[in-house]
Amino acid sequence: MRPMREEEMRGLVERAKWATICTVDESGAPYAIEATPFRLDGTICFMISPRGGTFRNVGRNDKVLLKYTATWDGVRGWAGVSCFGRGRFVADDALLVRGWAKLGLVLGQDFSAAAERFLGKEASPLFMVQVDHMTGRCSAKAGETLLLDAQEKALAEEPA
Repeated sequence: MRPMREEEMRGLVERAKWATICTVDESGAPYAIEATPFRLDGTICFMISPRGGTFRNVGRNDKVLLKYTATWDGVRGWAGVSCFGRGRFVADDALLVRGWAKLGLVLGQDFSAAAERFLGKEASPLFMVQVDHMTGRCSAKAGETLLLDAQEKALAEEPA
């Protein structure tokens, strides 16, 4: 087991089909949901309910933790990345349309009707995270290269 190198962490984050979004509620208790990430102009984004716990929590405290994990080879191989940053919900119609289109590409679906439902609304599901720093650990030994091909295969096999 060893810390992951920067390029390994970025590789896992780029390939991940889902992430856990961690926030803190008003009582200080942790709150987490899973969602499918996508990128807009290099920023990690999600579509999250603008009426749910993440929306409420980020309105009070914009600090978020994104967790990405992967396993392969019968869980003998594993990697995990924690991205620490700040999140915000963005009510910009042009970004919202692009975001739904990008999520549609990731999931192989057409979300244009979903995008239209949120146009012109104050509460937007577009959640953008500016990552300040990342940490990661993996099952590779010191000096050993993380098997990104095996990681890629494992991520491709994860249920959608």
